[in-house]
Amino acid sequence: MAIFSEVKKVDESEQEVRYSFSNGIDAERFLILDKINEKLHPEDGIENVVYRAVARKIATAWIREGKAPERLTVNS
Repeated sequence: MAIFSEVKKVDESEQEVRYSFSNGIDAERFLILDKINEKLHPEDGIENVVYRAVARKIATAWIREGKAPERLTVNS
């Protein structure tokens, strides 16, 4: 199964970052990066393959760069 998703930062506060993501087929979804606890969760509660790929990419960038990325592309 191929995965492609464009990820964009929607909003950021001192506590969290909200991202939108879509695979181009399904509706736009959102996930939250909790900066305090360094955890991610989907707003809609659905942890499918696309969500996990997007979350992994955001988490890797967060750890590597020490800041929330503005935009990402997930290709798998």
